[in-house]
Amino acid sequence: MAKDAIYKGTREVRTFVDLAHGADVLITTAEQEPQGSYYTTMSAILFTAFTFEAYLNHLGEKTFKFWKEIEPIKVMDKYRVLCKNLDIRPDFTKRPYQTLNTLFKFRNAITHGKSQILVETKDVSSYDEPYQHTPKAHWEEFSVLENARRAKEDVSQVISELHKTAGFGDFPFIHGLGTGSLSRKTPDQDVPTRGSPVT
Repeated sequence: MAKDAIYKGTREVRTFVDLAHGADVLITTAEQEPQGSYYTTMSAILFTAFTFEAYLNHLGEKTFKFWKEIEPIKVMDKYRVLCKNLDIRPDFTKRPYQTLNTLFKFRNAITHGKSQILVETKDVSSYDEPYQHTPKAHWEEFSVLENARRAKEDVSQVISELHKTAGFGDFPFIHGLGTGSLSRKTPDQDVPTRGSPVT
């Protein structure tokens, strides 16, 4: 079809909203197909960690003029900066805040992955299969559905608290607004195709 119109539009892309939705989809998939869901669950937990960091960047940009200068600092340090500014005092010995430390220990182990040799000796039943006792890194043990659900629930709660305290309302997980329009081209707006003479 001929391109006889011009589209003009703007849209706020809220990355954290898509990441949160992605985590929900992955958790639902793992619940429906539990067998072989290890990587789905791992991905859901990672998406939840990315959701939190993306939200901190979203809120930080709206709160501090200098956010770009401090954006490279660690995620939990970003959270502490925002909490101090909003007079939020998280108790990291209790949920939902407690989950953040374990979540980002997991996230950092994956993001900055390193090979390691694991050695384990323990008493087991002689009827067990050896693979049942294969040593696992903490991030492998963490990649279970229960942890994915808990991380998603707690991160959503922490984000909601930040959002509301910052004065942005009760519903943080809403896509950004966008507008767009089409207008017919006038003859002088036609763009010459490749190889056409320009007059």
